[in-house]
Amino acid sequence: MSCRIVVATAVFVVAMSTACVRKAGVPEAEGEPQPHPEEAAVVATVESLFEAMRTNDGELAASVFHADARLGRATEEGIRFGPVDGFVEAVGRDKEEVWDEPIWDWVVNVDGRLAQMWTKYAFYRGEAFSHCGVDALELYRTDSGWQITQLVDTSRSEDCWHPPGREPPAQSGTP
Repeated sequence: MSCRIVVATAVFVVAMSTACVRKAGVPEAEGEPQPHPEEAAVVATVESLFEAMRTNDGELAASVFHADARLGRATEEGIRFGPVDGFVEAVGRDKEEVWDEPIWDWVVNVDGRLAQMWTKYAFYRGEAFSHCGVDALELYRTDSGWQITQLVDTSRSEDCWHPPGREPPAQSGTP
């Protein structure tokens, strides 16, 4: 195989792989691919989960999960999975402090009835920052709409990012 064919193949592969990913909120230049028509519905499903958390709405939380859904947490020590039932119950309980998990800077991929969403998040109890990480979600489009089949997250309390507009105040130096 000649070098020209190898280089042309490599350029084609890179061009095709970058053409399939689009970050939310990033303006599209002329000629770039448009978001998948289902992207907004995928994002709305995920945002409904976080609205349920803010409003203690267990029924809404349950409605966005597929019957066979699972939750996971990825850590340096490994990954753990479990059912969503306990989480949905916790979401529905009355709380003294609002659970607020803003998400932003997401990437959504859709193919047929399968979707994937990767997003940054920060978690707040009331106004107090708790932790941040990434939520990686897989969704399936049922006949009645998108449902989350799996949500795996990372979690850390140091070296965190914060959602736009909720950055912590700058630390003042010593006088």
